[in-house]
Amino acid sequence: MCFSATVSYSAAVILAGTGIYAFRQAGRLHPSYRAWALVPLFFGLQQAFEGLVWQALAAENHSAAVRFGLGFHFFSHFLWLWWLPLSSYLVEPGKIKKRVFAGCGIFGAAAGGLVYTVMLLHPEWMTVVVREHSIIYDFSAPYRSDLHLPITPVMLYGLTILIPLLFSSHGLIKIFGGLVILSMALASWFFNAAFVSVWCFFAAVLALYIVFMIHHLAPASVRQD
Repeated sequence: MCFSATVSYSAAVILAGTGIYAFRQAGRLHPSYRAWALVPLFFGLQQAFEGLVWQALAAENHSAAVRFGLGFHFFSHFLWLWWLPLSSYLVEPGKIKKRVFAGCGIFGAAAGGLVYTVMLLHPEWMTVVVREHSIIYDFSAPYRSDLHLPITPVMLYGLTILIPLLFSSHGLIKIFGGLVILSMALASWFFNAAFVSVWCFFAAVLALYIVFMIHHLAPASVRQD
């Protein structure tokens, strides 16, 4: 994330506290909302890892920065790809939509698991640097693939997360999806080189919206498909 370790740690504390509060509140409304309630807590943990990355870079300890960077990427490249679809699935009353959301979650878990496993097996392929007050993660495999996909990995990542959000039967979840799109656009426009780090910070801030969302979601107010 931009700025410093202090900002990352501050965000981590606020998000973790928010997540614990949201989890307790969700338990009073409906157990299926607990997955949503954990989103701020997980973003808090992710920001804590980035705080550790900042400290490692300040100490010029590249190996430690990579280790903590892998902790950060556990969330950005694996967890979010299936946790957000799962969260939408658990509160979705429509049978057809549930199947679609489940498919997104399964695909996200498989694709993210594959990518993250490669990262764990080859940490030497990752470099972590600070540029213009932002952390830039670069993971480059020492070979090129001749496989040409009709869609970029970034677009596929976005669709896997956004489809369950934007097509949810709950209006407040759709709003969250729209805010995620806005955060992606801002991160790409202003901080393209450090997109992963900056977007995850923006998304972490948006996670605070989930407390409001949980308070206003009606457990059984949407008609079945």
